[in-house]
Amino acid sequence: MALQTAARSPGRGLAGGLSPARREWPPRSLVLIVGACVGLAALSAALLPTVPSYDPWSWIVWGREVFDPHLSFAVSGGPSWKPLPVCFTAVFGLFGGAAPTLWVITARAGGLLAVVAAYRLGGLLAGRLGTHGWAAVVAGVISALGVALTNQFFYYMFRGTSEPMLVAASLWAVDRHLAGRRGSTFVLLVAASLIRPEAWPFLLGYGVWVWRREPALRGLVLVGWLSVPFFWFVPPWVGSGQPFLAASHAKSYNGHLGSNPFATVMRRGATLQIVPALIAGLIAVALAWWRDRDRIVLGLFGAVVGWWVLVVGMTLDGYPGLDRFFLPAAALTCALAGAGVVALASLAPRWIAPVVVVAVLGVSAPFAAGRVSTGWKQRGIAAQAVTRLNQLTAAVAAVGGHRGVFPCSSSFSAVNHGVQTALAWKLHVTLGRVGTSMRHQGVMFVGPWDTIDGQPAPISHRLTQSVLIARVGAWRVYRVTASGADTRCVGR
Repeated sequence: MALQTAARSPGRGLAGGLSPARREWPPRSLVLIVGACVGLAALSAALLPTVPSYDPWSWIVWGREVFDPHLSFAVSGGPSWKPLPVCFTAVFGLFGGAAPTLWVITARAGGLLAVVAAYRLGGLLAGRLGTHGWAAVVAGVISALGVALTNQFFYYMFRGTSEPMLVAASLWAVDRHLAGRRGSTFVLLVAASLIRPEAWPFLLGYGVWVWRREPALRGLVLVGWLSVPFFWFVPPWVGSGQPFLAASHAKSYNGHLGSNPFATVMRRGATLQIVPALIAGLIAVALAWWRDRDRIVLGLFGAVVGWWVLVVGMTLDGYPGLDRFFLPAAALTCALAGAGVVALASLAPRWIAPVVVVAVLGVSAPFAAGRVSTGWKQRGIAAQAVTRLNQLTAAVAAVGGHRGVFPCSSSFSAVNHGVQTALAWKLHVTLGRVGTSMRHQGVMFVGPWDTIDGQPAPISHRLTQSVLIARVGAWRVYRVTASGADTRCVGR
């Protein structure tokens, strides 16, 4: 394997074209890649446990409400609003019971596309640092593995969260910009901005640059800019009367930041990617500065730092500062890491260079093994979640389904926190009619208190009578009422 420094022209600016080491894939190849990722994701849905987690279930419920004439559009009572997922689930809602699976397939396809983008970007950056041929392939593979090994990436893929799509949109936006595709880049930044608000400054800045450099794209830029506030604020306003519902829900979430939020969020960002990837990414930046101030590598490092500043700043402003908020920055760090490893090896004599790469991978192996082990466990957890939700479906049927639980428009139900959104889907109601606390008379579903189902619904002190009406698998169903109260609208 040739890992050697090749002479090249000085690095061009971030707005410059492709590195000499890169040959752009033709459009047909890109279409085939997208198709292959979607196909693999669909195959995974057939072969692997497939069930959404808490937030995705809410997007699926909201998507159904967009076109279902029997349901009002109500986005309160659940997690934070996210526009892009609901754009997909609104379409998937037209396919009835297939909607949850279709969404998980979409999220998994996004994760696969993120890994492919990391491979491409890692190889490109290796070329910017002077390594070509097989060295660039090695850099791409290391970058792709780095993204796959980011903390909880397997979970996000298994359970249909939006983070894989966010990483894919972010990395492909960089890829398309470096290929000179400004319109595609802007559209991908819009997609990222409809998942995470941290992307908004990047969309604004890039839009200004495109507005000045590409007059033909000004219409696209204007539509993209307007679409972000529209989709973030108008649907919650219509569905709850609160345009800023997403922000208020996010701030109300307990991020478990402890007594020192700054230290906690910094640690989360640093450990999201495995530590060797973080170090190798910094090495790539140092080499880019030392050699010729390559503006692409340094510009991407600036984007990573900028994303960190936004996440940390929002955390100090009261937002939860979760690990996943750093994922686009972590993915770019992994792309830099792949280039950093082979560029570092290229400094050694030719016959030693492969040894350097193997040594770095060997040092990284224990860190990677922990992430692989954690990821492998997700398959078992997802399988258990599938079983648990199948049992919940049977429990719903055992008490008469929607009509049995909701004989009146004012009827109420409650369940463990972790499956509130899933139960709303199964009962064909809005999220507000399924509580995570038993605060009114109604039907209460009680499952195990664990990481799958979450805490059972606490019961109001006013509700003093409960009767077991069904038991299915791990689930018990109770009719909970208050002594002497009118119970005509209490289910079963």
